[in-house]
Amino acid sequence: MSRRFLLTILLLSGGALALAQTTTPPATPPAARGTTLLPPVSDAPIFVAYPPEGYTVAYDHVLLEGSVKPGATLTLNGQPVEVGADGLFIEWVPLKPGENVLALESSQGGQAARQELRVTSAPPQPPTGAAQIVPSSLLPAGDRVAYVQPQGLEGQAVPVAFTGTAGGKATFSVGSFGPFAMTETAPGRYEGTFLLPERLSPATVAFTLAAPDGSAATATSPGKLSVTGTGPRVAEVTATIPGRGLQAGTFVWRNGAGRNYVVFPRPGALAVVVGEEGNTFVVRASGTLTLNAPKSTLTLRPEGMPLPRAVFTQIDVKAGPTHSEVRLDLPLRVPFTVEQQVNRGESSLDLRLFSSVADVDYIVSDFPNGLIRDVRWTQESDGVARVRVDLSGAPWGYDATYEGTTLVLRVRNAPALDARAPLRGRTIVVDPGHGGDELGGAGPLRVPEKNLTLPIALRVAELLRERGATVVLTRDSDVTVPIYDRPLLAESRDADLLVSVHANALPDGVDPRTRRGSGVYYYQPQARALADALQASLVSVLPEVGNDGVHYQNLALTRPTAQLSVLVETAFLTDKGNLRLLMSAAGRERFAQAIALGIERFYRDAALGQGRR
Repeated sequence: MSRRFLLTILLLSGGALALAQTTTPPATPPAARGTTLLPPVSDAPIFVAYPPEGYTVAYDHVLLEGSVKPGATLTLNGQPVEVGADGLFIEWVPLKPGENVLALESSQGGQAARQELRVTSAPPQPPTGAAQIVPSSLLPAGDRVAYVQPQGLEGQAVPVAFTGTAGGKATFSVGSFGPFAMTETAPGRYEGTFLLPERLSPATVAFTLAAPDGSAATATSPGKLSVTGTGPRVAEVTATIPGRGLQAGTFVWRNGAGRNYVVFPRPGALAVVVGEEGNTFVVRASGTLTLNAPKSTLTLRPEGMPLPRAVFTQIDVKAGPTHSEVRLDLPLRVPFTVEQQVNRGESSLDLRLFSSVADVDYIVSDFPNGLIRDVRWTQESDGVARVRVDLSGAPWGYDATYEGTTLVLRVRNAPALDARAPLRGRTIVVDPGHGGDELGGAGPLRVPEKNLTLPIALRVAELLRERGATVVLTRDSDVTVPIYDRPLLAESRDADLLVSVHANALPDGVDPRTRRGSGVYYYQPQARALADALQASLVSVLPEVGNDGVHYQNLALTRPTAQLSVLVETAFLTDKGNLRLLMSAAGRERFAQAIALGIERFYRDAALGQGRR
């Protein structure tokens, strides 16, 4: 899975072995295990998996991958191309600026075939010569309305920018304010900052550019800036939010830069809105932080509605057989964040509530009986109440939601494990990546990623069940499973783990000879030990595949918190050796054995850790 093949997720990689501390070969040779032939997507004499016809790439090379019939020869624009016995070719093809015609010709047994691809190379280049301003580069691209004059420089500062002829001098004006000088931060990229005044009627940003040759160009932004001074508004979260720990990216509120996931809203929560920008509301989280919330998640309440203020005086801590809980009895629902911290082996959860006051003088607690070791609270000066929950060990999952107006933070207790049979009684969800009309990565040997992940995941499920685990598959055939249904299934089954199985591929602009190997992705700190165990097993069992490492990344299938969630990239579809191993029944058996072994070792290490406490 790569940027080229990523679904709307917002967006791998061992000898035969058994799932014990000793390594023994499977009872039946891998190639004899009722292997199902992988269905090809094409029977054409020349199959190009990538790039598609008419593709435009922002680089001076393109990855060309596909296959011809086994035994056939291949030329590219008359030059011989290295082709394997299986017909595989993967080439890093240089391109000239503009349109390139890639003419492929194959020959076998006197039969010839020809196919042409048109690929345009268009690396981003600033205009040269006379002054030009690129219309599509103008910021602000959409209207930005502030209901109140923002507090602090972060809230007042509005970025303005454009791309134009390099080496020039640029200025901008907003209404009667300006002109202000702009800085050329990269060749042809001009940027500046406008501080919003107390009041501003809707105004466009007017740009001027003087080029080195003395010519000049002007342009105005498509978006307008304004400050109404009407005061903050109250909005209610009205989106239907699935699950307790899913955290779907489509509902997330982000910081002003748009990069970090900050708040996961809950229905009925009341937020303070201080403006709007395009299709987002600007929410005041604190005196110094504003967030961009999709308008689809919020509904404005009538003007004049009192701003939310939630005061809580008591914290209840309850220990249960599967979860420990922290309960805050609030008078109304407010937005909040939960952040997991791990420092020198100690774990904690930081709960921050906006528009809230902590006036706590009493805790009702079951501290000695559960995972929660201590609870502390502080009132941050800008209207944010913070509750820190210290844990006696790493959590196996957590979630936070409202029951009425009571905010409930649930922390999954570590299961009681037997090191001699660590998988016995455990529930694990295994997710074969993609499926149905979601092909995943393009397979150069005519088998897409979805048909490679399924047999590996099915075999992982078999191996885990043989050792006592209850395994739930998100799919067991070639069907489409919506991306967020996968972690919802794990949540509904109260699974310990969600392990999603994929195959990797490189994005545009990366030489395929530079990247290969197995890798594991995680996002929540609680899942790091599982990711490490899986990666160690993959590298040990399949050393020839390569080690692509353990990666921290915010993905739809690593973000969920209700269980330990990881994504395994078994190997690269864009590496010949990696791909051929994925295509072979024996190779897929080794991948499955490695994944299952890594899961068992994770449980065994956790059981031994319990014994040492």
